[in-house]
Formats: sequence, C-alpha cells, structure tokens
Amino acid sequence: MSTASEGVTPGLALAAGRGFAGQLRRAALIGGAPAWALVCLLVWQQTWLIYPKLLCIALCSLAWLGTAAWLHARAEHQRRLLGHVIEAMASGDYSQRLRLQGGSAEPDELATQLNTLVDSLHRQRLQSLAAERLAENVVQTLDVAVFAFDAQQRLQLANPSALGLLQRRREQAIGRSATELGLDELLGADPEALREQVFPGAAGLWRLRQHHYEVEGQARRLLFVSDLKQVLRSEELQAWQRLLRVLSHEVNNSLAPIASLSDTLQRRLEALGPETSEPSADWRAEQAEALSLIHERARHLADFVRRHAQLARPLEPRKRVFDLLALLRRLPALLPQAQLTLEFDGSMPEALEFYGDPGLMEQLFINLLKNGIEAGGAPLQLRLQAEPLQITLLDRGCGLANPANLFVPYYTTKPQGSGIGLVLARQIAECHQGSLQLQARSDGPGCQAQLRFARPQG
Repeated sequence: MSTASEGVTPGLALAAGRGFAGQLRRAALIGGAPAWALVCLLVWQQTWLIYPKLLCIALCSLAWLGTAAWLHARAEHQRRLLGHVIEAMASGDYSQRLRLQGGSAEPDELATQLNTLVDSLHRQRLQSLAAERLAENVVQTLDVAVFAFDAQQRLQLANPSALGLLQRRREQAIGRSATELGLDELLGADPEALREQVFPGAAGLWRLRQHHYEVEGQARRLLFVSDLKQVLRSEELQAWQRLLRVLSHEVNNSLAPIASLSDTLQRRLEALGPETSEPSADWRAEQAEALSLIHERARHLADFVRRHAQLARPLEPRKRVFDLLALLRRLPALLPQAQLTLEFDGSMPEALEFYGDPGLMEQLFINLLKNGIEAGGAPLQLRLQAEPLQITLLDRGCGLANPANLFVPYYTTKPQGSGIGLVLARQIAECHQGSLQLQARSDGPGCQAQLRFARPQG
C-alpha cells in the first residue's frame, strides 16, 4: 500500500490510535506479569540445577515480553494503515483502501465500513468536480462578463468576456484589486442598476448584478456585467433588416415595370407627331404630364430604396490607425453652414491616433452635424476629451421633441429629415467599440450628442 504525503498532519484519530497501541502494550505487560511470576515460582521450586531454572525463567520472560511487543507492533501497524487511508482522504486521494488481516470479524467489518466511506467520498468528489467543470464551462462561454472578488476586493475569477472588457490577459488581471482594474465604482453601485460605463475594451450601457457567497467561511462577491444595449440593438436591427428586405423586394418588383411602361408610353407619344389629328394637344399635354409624374415618382422611389436599404446591410468597417484630430479639423470646411468651432479639454495635442474606418467615422460626424443643422442649432460646438476619449457635439436648436424615438428608423420631426441619420451614426459608433447618446443641454437650449470610445480601439 502506498503511503500518503509527508506534509499531511495526522488528526486526532491517529494520535488516539498511537495511544491505544501503547495502552495495549502496557495491558499485555501488566496482565502477563502474574502468570510470569507464577511460572517463575514453579520453576524455582523444582529440584533442577540453577542453570536450567534460569534458562526456563529467561524463556518465559522472552515469551511474555515478545507477546507484549507483538501486540504493540500489530496495533501500531493497523494504526499506520488507518493513518495512511485517512491522510490520503484528507489530501483528496481516494485510491487507497484498507486491508486488515485478522482472525476476528471486527477488523474486517472496520475495513469494510472505512472502504465504504472512502468510496462514498470518492463519488461525491467526482460529482463535485463534474459540477465545478460544468459551472466553469458555462461561465467561460457566457457573453456576460463575470468577475469574482474576495473579501479584500481582489479579483479571483474572470471569464473571457470579462477579460475582454478589461483588455488584459488572465495573469495580468487575477489577484489585482478592483481599484487597480477600475471596477471599484461598479462594486459600490446599485446592484440592479443600468449604467453608462467606458471599459478599456468597450463602452455602452450595462446592467449590473451582484451576488454574495462564501468559500471556507470567507465572503466572496460575484459581479455580472451584461451589455444590455447591445442585445436590444441587435434584436431591433434584425427586425428592421427583415422589414427592409421585404420592402426592398416588393418595391423593386413594382419599380421595374413602372419605369419600363412610362418609357414606352413616352416614346409612343413622341411618335404620334403634330400631323396626327386624332389626339388633341390638351390630351397630349395631359398624358405627357401624367407620364412625367410616373417617371419622376419611380425615380424618387428608386432613390429612396437605394438610400434606405443601407440600413439592412451590416457595416463592414475597414479599420486602420489614423489621426482622428485631423479628421475633426476638416469638419468645418465640409459643412460651412454648421459654423463649427472646436474646443479641447487641456492642451491641444498634435495628433490623436484612432483605430477605425476613417470614411465611416467621417460619415458619423457629418450625420450628427446635419442633424444639428436641421434642428436649427447652428452655430455648433465640438468638444474633445482625449483620456478617456469622449467627443461632445452641442447645438442651440429646439432640443429633443421625443427622446424615446430618437433611434427608431424613419422616425423624424424635421420636414426634410429622413430618419436614418442617427441610426447609422449609432451603428458606426458601436462597431468602433463606442456609444452614442443624445440628451438635452443643461446649460441652455439645444441638445448635445455625446460619443464615448474605448481606448485602444484595436
């Protein structure tokens, strides 16, 4: 039988076993003393020579002491077997079993009961390990970020989603405090709150949940961070994409024959000529006007479908590192009617590296500027904060008429608005690991569009 590790300290049961072996040896010595004394007396009373008497007394003494030593060694051996099995169980090794050799039924019964206990603990251990592996696999595959902190608010567990938010490898995150990781405010926030937060790996609206538990008497805390906005936006976008695909299919099926028919009738009308006496000039004018309206309506409808079908196509940004500050400085020249002024918090940097699609980012700012212009908010003001990256566009317009429908496709309160500019702007921001939020200004009339981006975007 293999022995357990030397680092495991025997428990009270093993110490008691060692005391029992000593007691058994003393009992054998004390119990055998009268018999030894009687044998010695009988031998001494014999008429033998002195040497045979001494030899018999010595043999009796050896038998007496040997029996006591054998009983002690047997008890000590059984104690050691029990100790090895119990120490192995304490260290988590359930491969050892007890095999006691003895004539009585009691040692065998003890071995059976102890082996049954080892088998039961082994099954429970396997079930516990299977449950732990299942829980670990579930946590690792969750889209929700899961953080586990000890009583000192040091990170003990983080799944891949959580590490993605922190933009750290596991060995760089585990063991660090919540303050070092920038999560101390989340631990102190309302456990059922919705919170706008910028992480190193993403930014947006998050739902926070906390759960307290104990491990070996020590308090632990679980923090769940789920990107609620992303889930809602994804479902909303899929619904609109399905609707737009159906609309595009049906409208295009109607546009083709209308355009073809209008073109054919237009050619026939021109072929009649002025010498034809059947149709009057008024009739020709009316038909020409009607055909012109049909053709114009078809052209506008085709343009409508072309412009709005881009909502049904997923954005595919071609990201690279570019100077975001240079892009912002070009905006006043792109839309002079915005009367845009740029402001920087702190000293103005020479350049601001950004990982993204320059074309899409320019389209994002153009959409926001046009939204401010159409709301009558010129002159516009753009404020830039580098760390963390935050861009705020302020206008002096009429404010927000219906904040709940700001990002609903095709909803607009402007006579010339299309209802897709803000939707596309938000899609562009989110595919660059950012967020877009519109709210009324607190320092006067108008509204502000606030863009937040994670750094670095790559």
